[in-house]
Amino acid sequence: MRPPSVLALALVVAACGVVSADTRLADPPLPLAGTRCVNVAARVGLDFRGDYGTVFDGDPIEVAMQRNLGNGAAVGDYDGDGDLDVYLLGQGGHPSRLFRNELNGGAPSAARFTDVTEAAGLGSNRGMSRAALFADLDGDGRLDLVVANDYVAGKPGVPSAVYRNAGGGRFEDVTAGSGFAPEGYIVGGLALVDEAGRGLPSIYVSYWTSDLGGDPSQPSRAASRYPGHNRFYRNLGGFRFEEDRRAAGIGELRNDSFQAIFTDFDGDRRPDLYLAVDHRPDRYFRNVDGVFVHASREAGVGNVGNDMGIAAGDIDADGRIDLYVTNIRDRDENFGTRPPGNTLLMGDGAPGAMHVTNRAWEQRVHEGGWGWGAAFVDLDLDGVLDIYTVQGFDEFVADLSPTLRDHTARLFRGDGAGGFTPDPDSGCEVPGDQRALIPFDYDRDGDPDLLITQVGLPTLLLENRTAGQHWLTVVLDPTATAASGSWVTVRTGGRVQRHLVLASSSYLSGMPLEAYVGLGDAAVVDEMTVEWPDGRRVVLRDVPADQILRLR
Repeated sequence: MRPPSVLALALVVAACGVVSADTRLADPPLPLAGTRCVNVAARVGLDFRGDYGTVFDGDPIEVAMQRNLGNGAAVGDYDGDGDLDVYLLGQGGHPSRLFRNELNGGAPSAARFTDVTEAAGLGSNRGMSRAALFADLDGDGRLDLVVANDYVAGKPGVPSAVYRNAGGGRFEDVTAGSGFAPEGYIVGGLALVDEAGRGLPSIYVSYWTSDLGGDPSQPSRAASRYPGHNRFYRNLGGFRFEEDRRAAGIGELRNDSFQAIFTDFDGDRRPDLYLAVDHRPDRYFRNVDGVFVHASREAGVGNVGNDMGIAAGDIDADGRIDLYVTNIRDRDENFGTRPPGNTLLMGDGAPGAMHVTNRAWEQRVHEGGWGWGAAFVDLDLDGVLDIYTVQGFDEFVADLSPTLRDHTARLFRGDGAGGFTPDPDSGCEVPGDQRALIPFDYDRDGDPDLLITQVGLPTLLLENRTAGQHWLTVVLDPTATAASGSWVTVRTGGRVQRHLVLASSSYLSGMPLEAYVGLGDAAVVDEMTVEWPDGRRVVLRDVPADQILRLR
């Protein structure tokens, strides 16, 4: 998009906090040329490869899984300068690296990344790192860092870690004595949740434990080959955590778990849990006064596939949560669980109830190859959420399935009513061996760009070059635990769109607490409502487009 000018202003809104607007008044819109994705990772200094590293012992299939389940990323403004920084995770023996964004409020063309890993005190992490999240763990107003590694005592590797943000661009390892000591492999997901509304985020680590030999009809009796199980760590404050296995078994699950998401599915203002599970039924747990109770059957949850990554939102703006869960769709029929393909779980329950039904095939969004990360994101800024999903497993499928090997990422453009159309001509359907996906606006030009990690290949940063559309970026306070699970509702010219802001949902992806709202040709938002999970709300009317609103 064209470089905007910058005008700073501030608004005090009710008693809910402060809204500041970084108004980037764009030049008159250019003719709409469609979304065009251009990989700019090397040009902007994001030079990182997901090279293979050390693995634990195992048979050839187990070694292949350790090498290829992927390594994630986290995005957040750790230094508080207003732009978004990137932490990329490496396999065993390869360092994870922190890249500082040098935009510093400048024009979009000034966005560059600098490797500050050593200077930030993160150089010692050479573990088998899978997932990470930026979050304020102690309530001091700075983003700390959680890193989940494959680790078992006595085996090669480095334990998972908690890093305190000490200010001045530095982190301090405070893992020792914290009680955060997950063991097991392979880490399949990392999520945060303020399960009891205490203002402190607890940590949930899910594991893929190679339970392929178990009985799929008995999820609780998985015969795991790898050590470990899912783990739930309650945040006690002061960087102290306590592992809690009592919460209806969510900390004791041994089936092959991938990404977990916590958000309020049933409208009671408590975050519930949806867990993507490989080759067994997905699991849904209701939060009942801070205890998670299994409720999959009544919610319509139970797809038996190869569920891995999750996108969550409200694609038809009907007030219910919809989910897009990645699986495997192999036209050569050598891999995957039947029925094949990604699932689109449309919310269709009564108000105050969680219920979903799979509509993927009728909406033509089941085709995603060997799917991993996914997101609901308005790439073309037309005011309608699209679906973007990444894929790959090249070393494993090799020549057995040319269709899977030659697959690409997929973009499905939304119509606003829950329907989608594949868009192979957008320039965003790139090939590769992809895993994590994080939409974020790295250059602050208003449109969401796409960060994609890869196995054995360079990390991708797809710059979004959509032109001629108006936009609004809503930045929720990144240090407020309660912000994850917030809804941003925008009403413009009779159209309603709803954006769910989560700290994690895609596969192995730590996302910033921001909503990227496309407005099409609308230069003013009639009404915007931001509702936090605890029910607090901010309502703004007649909001000018093409600006960044920061709420705290």
